[in-house]
Amino acid sequence: MSHASILPDHAALRNYLLQHRLPLYFSKPVVAHIETYMAAAAAKGFRGKVVDLAEYSSCHRTTLGHFLAEGKWDEAVLQNKVKVESLRYVVQIAKQTAEPLFVIHDDTISKKTKPSSQAQSPMEQTGFHHSHLEGKVVWGHQVQATVVQSNDTSLIHSIDLYDKTKTNPDGTVYTKIDHVCDIAATLPLPPHGGYVLVDSWFTCSRVIDSYASAGYHLIGGLKTNRIIYPQGIRISLKDFSAHIRKEDVRLVTVNGTSYWTYRYEGALNDIENAAVLLCWPEQAFGVPKALRAFLCTDVSLDTETISMYYSKRWPIEIFFRQSKNNLGFDTYQVRSATAFTRLWALLAWTHLYCTTGLGQPCPFGEGLRTVRKQVQLDRLQFVYDCGKNGIPFHVVREQFKLA
Repeated sequence: MSHASILPDHAALRNYLLQHRLPLYFSKPVVAHIETYMAAAAAKGFRGKVVDLAEYSSCHRTTLGHFLAEGKWDEAVLQNKVKVESLRYVVQIAKQTAEPLFVIHDDTISKKTKPSSQAQSPMEQTGFHHSHLEGKVVWGHQVQATVVQSNDTSLIHSIDLYDKTKTNPDGTVYTKIDHVCDIAATLPLPPHGGYVLVDSWFTCSRVIDSYASAGYHLIGGLKTNRIIYPQGIRISLKDFSAHIRKEDVRLVTVNGTSYWTYRYEGALNDIENAAVLLCWPEQAFGVPKALRAFLCTDVSLDTETISMYYSKRWPIEIFFRQSKNNLGFDTYQVRSATAFTRLWALLAWTHLYCTTGLGQPCPFGEGLRTVRKQVQLDRLQFVYDCGKNGIPFHVVREQFKLA
């Protein structure tokens, strides 16, 4: 064993990279850095910072910083690998189980500290965004994500920065709705039906039409000021709900929680025909602030199925929480847009590995624990082999950046 080249051997990670033919697209150093990220991201307390990566690499942190910000590699290759692999998995599951394919869209804020007006190199593409979680405007990056799902398997499909300055070819602003519609055009025809699951921001005719062209129905949240036409009368959902009596609703239970539900079928503004559910928690029927509304373009579904399908949006919230708690989605400090976009590509790739790369699909938390244990064993094996091969302790200490 050469003193100059010793490194812990993360064979499982390397085999996954070989299986997906990454050495055909990236140079050997780039593949090594991708392996480094995967190993580092599995560690407890990983924050997505360059110093965290350096602990799992023989390279200095400046080399890893250069890899992220200025390295000659195309992160779009990794992003496309995630998209292709996630869809391949869920389409296969949909075929095997005869279950629908779900596409889930949502956005989140990666909150950052607002820089001083004197800062010479602030983080690129940051801005003020409204945080629904905090109920106020915060500074940071707004990120759109897509998760694909069938049966009980949910996989990350894409992570993209929402850039307010981006424009369409005609000069109009490229919106979050534009992005969602563009994704619809890239999706395969679902083998046993498909549904896009969205919040009220994306429940609009443009998204409905884009997904209908791709073979999917839409199930989405609905603002209570939307207009419906019961018996030809124009009225908002909120005003209409005031006329709903207890005998007009039925109790529907979803995932152990019960809701009083009223179903309307008919036209809305810009939507020719859809099913609309007006829902109140079991103990809050008739309370205006407790009212929630949902729309489904597949009127053949019964009320229980619509409610159950919409509840499948939850995995994207879990993805955001897991990524922020474990993969540094909230705590990265790289400044260039290229660098944090590449970090998101590496994050999605690692998340996919933890859910699909261990022999069979598994929940991310379970997969992360397995990968973390394997990485720790690899490092222990490295120390053991160094001792067995007579490598001096100071060399091992230098390798672990403890000199």
